[in-house]
Amino acid sequence: MSDSGPPDPRPVERRSRWRPRFGKRLLIRRAGEREALLLSLICMADMATTLWWVVTGVAAEANPVLAWTFESHPAVFVLVKGATCVPALILAPRLAQRHRRFTVWLLRGIALLYVALYLGLARF
Repeated sequence: MSDSGPPDPRPVERRSRWRPRFGKRLLIRRAGEREALLLSLICMADMATTLWWVVTGVAAEANPVLAWTFESHPAVFVLVKGATCVPALILAPRLAQRHRRFTVWLLRGIALLYVALYLGLARF
């Protein structure tokens, strides 16, 4: 009979395959990551410009669902607007594991549609 001793108290490191790895350089390796990054930058630019224009009185929020957030507080707008883009960014790497080309083209189409709606609905 061998004495195996107590179990190792150190936790076993388990990393998910799609977990972001931060390093010195931004490396985009998987399908759809470049498009997801572009979509998030477009969403943040939309949020920042809309917030600035509505707060300064230059424009009004065209989306009736988001227009009520300015009545309560601009921080509510930032939270809700940021949350609208998160599901696409979370689901994109998962979808790209099975359907690479479809995911890339889907994200590109969403980004183009986003910009088209932004420019089409802007009221100055």
